[in-house]
Amino acid sequence: MMLDLIYLSVIIFIASIPTGAFAYGFSSTATPLLLIRYTNKQISPILNFIEMFQNLTNVILNFKNYSIRSLVFTIFGTPGVLIGSIVGAYILKISANETLFKVIVYSILIPLILLQAAGFRKEIGLEKWKKIGYLVTFPVGVLYGVTTISGPPLALIINNQGLTKQEFKFAIAVLRTVESVSTFGAYLTLGIFNPQVIYYATVTSPAVIAGMLIGIFMGNVIKHKEDFRRLVMSFDSWISGYGLSFNLAKVVDYGVWYWPMTAIIAIDLYLLLRYIKGRRRLLK
Repeated sequence: MMLDLIYLSVIIFIASIPTGAFAYGFSSTATPLLLIRYTNKQISPILNFIEMFQNLTNVILNFKNYSIRSLVFTIFGTPGVLIGSIVGAYILKISANETLFKVIVYSILIPLILLQAAGFRKEIGLEKWKKIGYLVTFPVGVLYGVTTISGPPLALIINNQGLTKQEFKFAIAVLRTVESVSTFGAYLTLGIFNPQVIYYATVTSPAVIAGMLIGIFMGNVIKHKEDFRRLVMSFDSWISGYGLSFNLAKVVDYGVWYWPMTAIIAIDLYLLLRYIKGRRRLLK
């Protein structure tokens, strides 16, 4: 099945903006929108192929921000995302019911986005991380192998380690490079990757470059980057809510399809209002 190049390019352009600004957010923005029209097996190889180059670019751009702390974090988190991404690719390979699979993907993604929007924090000391880091990042790798999404859970994990924003961007870029390269290898081995992927990635590359450049520019000029990041999370949660409801309608009674979307929007609006009030108190 041929994909709509205009639709694909517009979504990839939009999704590349937060990637340029924060070093993550590409798949968590693109996947919910693309899953409305296509399946995981159709879009995951394309997004993975694009992300390999995006992530490598982000490693180069943020290499100056590395520190011993961020290196320790990435070293002990790498085995989990590497093995998990291979397992996730296999799960994608054997998945049969595409609609139910989409519902499961949205159901996992939405709580992660909302937890991030709520400012969830639970720091793990580096000594403890050395013992359990690979266990924590394994399910993140599985999620990436299935959906190419790992930004929200990785952001939750890395934000909880007390890293600075610059160290954070380096650490997340390295981990996402590891998982994207290992997933690409698994897709090739399992036959999920096909030559059309290169065609779509090539055609949409101007949209990727333009989106990332705009994101980098916005990341440099926006004074309160957290405000922009919070708006991106709201956008992702609303789109994911629509995607969940849209696909849930195909599985259960159509009369209740809009309730999940309504509930998700209501929760996000509450969290957004709480965030705005908190920002106002800080600015006083």
